[in-house]
Amino acid sequence: MAGVFENDRRIIKPNKMTNREKYHFDDFILDNYRRLIKLAKERDFQFILHKDEFVEERKDVIWRHDVEFEPDIALKMAQIENEEGVVASYFFQLHSPFYNVVDPHYREVFHRINNLGHLVGLHFDSAYWGVSDEKQLDEFIVLDKDYLEKNLGIKVDTFSFHNTTPFTQSCLEYRYGGLINVYSSYFKEHYNYCGDSLGYWRFERLEEVLVNDKVQHLQVLTHDANWNEEVLSPRKRFEDVMNKRAKRLIDEQVNGLHEKGMLCPDDEEV
Repeated sequence: MAGVFENDRRIIKPNKMTNREKYHFDDFILDNYRRLIKLAKERDFQFILHKDEFVEERKDVIWRHDVEFEPDIALKMAQIENEEGVVASYFFQLHSPFYNVVDPHYREVFHRINNLGHLVGLHFDSAYWGVSDEKQLDEFIVLDKDYLEKNLGIKVDTFSFHNTTPFTQSCLEYRYGGLINVYSSYFKEHYNYCGDSLGYWRFERLEEVLVNDKVQHLQVLTHDANWNEEVLSPRKRFEDVMNKRAKRLIDEQVNGLHEKGMLCPDDEEV
């Protein structure tokens, strides 16, 4: 075993932990996502929604997705959940710089997730509107809720905050703008929490939380672009999502022109 001698004693210097090990990159593949769903079921968690009544004697989990970057990945996760017979909640932004939920492609994705039996809700961005008090919060949540409902033909009853701030974290009422607030004191008091907000487990590893017998009520938060088909760092997962979207958009444009009999030539096309 390699080491160094110091005062005739061998001191073993441990190998430095890689980021892959430290941040559990291997956890964030879709095959493992399915395994975690199965583990939750094996541990007798019942999958419920925020609107369901809290029952002290029931072991349950609210499985939540804030759709931040790529709804196509959210759909893959929704399909896994559906195949495993569980229900989850998906919160969509209206003002995202990364996707437009009412464009034809993502409109279809939105409805496919909803049609799988999952709840769809509003991922509300208070910074977009410059919200600074709870009266404004009520007003702009109603505005976004109405837009989402009218454009997508669904009913919304729950919202989550996008990019929480000290202000939004102080908004602890159960409802704002008529919608259930997943960050309310009610959920903080009744449910443990585990999330992957930066592409790794922020506090505790989900697998360890699921097997902890002391955890009887849990809210899990995941984000679409934090998951991939292969083991990648959080940064590379994000890059992969953006590159694949760019390719899809380019292909749609070029193929669309060709289907209409118009040419979009490249350097090497005749």
